[in-house]
Amino acid sequence: MNVKLRVLSAGALFFLGQAAFAQTTKKDTANATQIEEVVMVGFGQKKTIQEMTGSVSTMSAKSIEDIPVASVDKMLQGRVAGVQTGSASGQPGGMTNVRVRGISSINGVSSPIYIVDGVRISSGDISKQTTTSNALAGLNPDDIENVTVLKDAVSTAVYGADAGAGVIVITTKNGKKGKPKFNVAFNSGFNDRAIKPHDSFTTADWRTYLIQAYSNRDNKTYTADQIAAGAVGANAAGVFSAGDQTTDWQNATQKKGYQQNLDISMSGGNEKFTYYSSFNYFNQESIVRGSSFDRIAFTNKLSYQATDKLKVSTDFQVSYGKISTLSNGGAFSNPILTQYFNRPTDPVRNPDGSFNLGEGGRLSNGNFNSAALQDMNYVRGGTFRAFANLNVEYKILKNLTYRFVFSPEYLNLEEDTYWNPIHGDGGSYGGYQKTGVNRFFNFNLQNILDFNYRLDRHNFGVSLIQEAYKKDNKYLTATGITVGTPTLETLTNFVVPFGYQGDREISSRYGYAVTGHYDYDKLVMFDASYRRDILSQFLPGKKAGNFWSVGVGLDVARFDVIKNIDAISMLKFRTSYGKLGNQVLANPYATYSYTTNYNDFAAASINRVFNPNLSWETVNPFNVGFDFGFFNNRLTLSAEYYNKKTKDLIYNIPLSGAQGGMDPDLTDNPNRNNYLVDNIGTLVNKGFEFSVNGEIFRGDRNQFNWSVGANLSTLNNEITELYGQPVNTANTTVRVGEGVRTFYLRKWAGVDPNNGDPLWYINGVDGATTNNYNQAQQAVQGSFLSNVFGGANTSLSYKGFSLDLQFTYGFGGKIYDNWSSYLYSDGQYSVNYPGYGDVMGDYWTPSNTGASNPKPIIGGNKRSNQASTRFLYKSDYIRLSNARLGYTFDKDFLQGSGLGSVQVYVMANNAWTYRFDKNLKFDPETNISGFTDLNLPVLKSFLFGVNLSF
Repeated sequence: MNVKLRVLSAGALFFLGQAAFAQTTKKDTANATQIEEVVMVGFGQKKTIQEMTGSVSTMSAKSIEDIPVASVDKMLQGRVAGVQTGSASGQPGGMTNVRVRGISSINGVSSPIYIVDGVRISSGDISKQTTTSNALAGLNPDDIENVTVLKDAVSTAVYGADAGAGVIVITTKNGKKGKPKFNVAFNSGFNDRAIKPHDSFTTADWRTYLIQAYSNRDNKTYTADQIAAGAVGANAAGVFSAGDQTTDWQNATQKKGYQQNLDISMSGGNEKFTYYSSFNYFNQESIVRGSSFDRIAFTNKLSYQATDKLKVSTDFQVSYGKISTLSNGGAFSNPILTQYFNRPTDPVRNPDGSFNLGEGGRLSNGNFNSAALQDMNYVRGGTFRAFANLNVEYKILKNLTYRFVFSPEYLNLEEDTYWNPIHGDGGSYGGYQKTGVNRFFNFNLQNILDFNYRLDRHNFGVSLIQEAYKKDNKYLTATGITVGTPTLETLTNFVVPFGYQGDREISSRYGYAVTGHYDYDKLVMFDASYRRDILSQFLPGKKAGNFWSVGVGLDVARFDVIKNIDAISMLKFRTSYGKLGNQVLANPYATYSYTTNYNDFAAASINRVFNPNLSWETVNPFNVGFDFGFFNNRLTLSAEYYNKKTKDLIYNIPLSGAQGGMDPDLTDNPNRNNYLVDNIGTLVNKGFEFSVNGEIFRGDRNQFNWSVGANLSTLNNEITELYGQPVNTANTTVRVGEGVRTFYLRKWAGVDPNNGDPLWYINGVDGATTNNYNQAQQAVQGSFLSNVFGGANTSLSYKGFSLDLQFTYGFGGKIYDNWSSYLYSDGQYSVNYPGYGDVMGDYWTPSNTGASNPKPIIGGNKRSNQASTRFLYKSDYIRLSNARLGYTFDKDFLQGSGLGSVQVYVMANNAWTYRFDKNLKFDPETNISGFTDLNLPVLKSFLFGVNLSF
């Protein structure tokens, strides 16, 4: 798949035999020598791989071609060393968490910034009402030429204050000189669930389980008839008196999802003028009804060489994305919750075909018919995105160029939540409508002076950069309740005002930077940079941050004694160190919020606590790497070690009750802003990255071609200093010696085979056990993040047929099922919320003493369902993330048709996943988030496509 990563894998020299030499001709050597791979680095600057002293990884357009996802962030897993991605939700058009070389902050931003054609764009979840959205979903992935991930100090320091979590540079396609070229690409297919979930209870199994649970509670042996007659109460009697039908709530709320993508582009130009234009339509449906994403996007790029000195380029992107989402977590309207919380004895529909809405608008256990709500309610968002980039380049002197860049970005997200007045959450309001508008206007302004000079074999480069970035966000929403009829859905028809909100946030930063490069014939290389940023929200005297980097490289393959060895093309050592900043959201000021109505007077409440000493979070990344190239870089290997230290970690320190504060994480705390924002400690991310890429056989269309690649990364994330006591919650901890995403739980010791009691280790580790939950201690039980992860790919082709495979893997992470206390309740909630049906056959009875689950008892079995490692799973996995089989027609066959190229293919995305923990029923890449939260399932896709060019 031609993913150009530069990293070494032990034992990768297995194909350095005759295969590597088989097709190396003098002609190949000459061409390879003339063409040097170029990567994009800071502010639209280009460097060849041979010139690099920093750590970068690049994905080419071919490696991400036709991948059936809505946004570029979903393509990074396994294709780039040092990068972990994952989605807690499979919502189409939703956000993906991306982590570059670990997590560099506790409370701060830990996601990288995204740069498109040299300028920063919005990223992340910008919604207020939907469960997840993604600003990056407005960018058409088919417009992308390549993606470069900048990981170390010398690569990222030029972005200064925001570079601590990494920088992802996206280069979009440009027009090329030549006659007009048209491309049409279309694929279509269906989506399914990538991971088989927990089973739901059938009516027969659920009743069997309840009989056992009631019998255990009362130390009697009940029969179904006795319970139906009321022996244990009316609630259970209703369950056993209902019909014997089984409602499959999963089937009632889900279906196969349809997906399609159409991309049309045109490009061309002459010596003066080049152009590229594209149109894209993308549609993806989840397997859960009511969840989908649609996008229409248009791009137009123009470049005009006005004079020998002046070049003007413009890039205009406009898109509209429409997302339809569903509730998650504990909402009774959540269709994922429904399949485990709703009783199988409650029918979806009445005998006349209408939806069963229950007595008084509730089903027999008080829940909702979410299948009905999928038709009756909605949560929708529509995002309009416009992005423009004006780039003016003027050559002042032969070696001196000035560039001016102005790039505004406008996003407008309109969201609507509608709950009908008949059934569901809207029933108690007489109908509910919430409408909101979330508007972003950002702009990036750059002035850049580039000087490049060559003297014999000495190469010099200096850039002076001024950049300003401003973000202006305005949010307005209103809510109304009580509507006359369910057919009226606009806010005006809801006659009782129920609330409003209006917020505005403006932040800005500006900075100045200088970068320098020197190399002697690409043999020895030096890079350095310095940047000073000023952030608007810090106090005077604290607003400025100074960031810098230095890098050194030495390629001994350039020495004459080695240069003449044809088999060796690169033997390079490089290292870098510097100081970066983390994106900062904290505010040091103490203010009064006038948001409370007190007898129609504006009442003030304290908002935050003043801390004049609050300062930047800073990151000091150290990197050392070795790059090897053989046979004109047909085989490349690399190995890197990184150590990324974050100082002055910013954290929200809760104030004690004596100080007038409460826990800021409590949503019902009226003074949840009463906390101190302070710099509290130090964090280190360190590890190794290895990669190998090789073209084993290379030829034309009718010859056999084979390339392979693999990457492996390790991660050790650890808090090394904490100015205060550890911060513990019911299931996580922040403490010295552990990572920032660490589980802190009681350790499950299994089931007592003698009586079916739950057992936990008293010390939280091993040894003595107890059946008293309160006597068991919490202990560190692992990290969210994988500590070993990566991917592998191979590409084969012969006589027009091609096969591309991309694998990803991760080891060492954990996932916690945060709704398991209800779903593996061992009888506590089982009569109302059946839970996971796969408990059947695996719970303790006198004849099944080796079961994994305790003896079920109505009302609960000694708190067996409370938080512990019983519900913590290993996320170790190997996944075939993409497989593509295609055929490209011979040009002779197409002669006279007017077509230049025709390719047909079939593709599967996330087609196969192997989980090493047999009990894990969730997508293993959820480990980035750590918790499942009954989210929409991650999808696998099967598509057929065709690509035409003429």
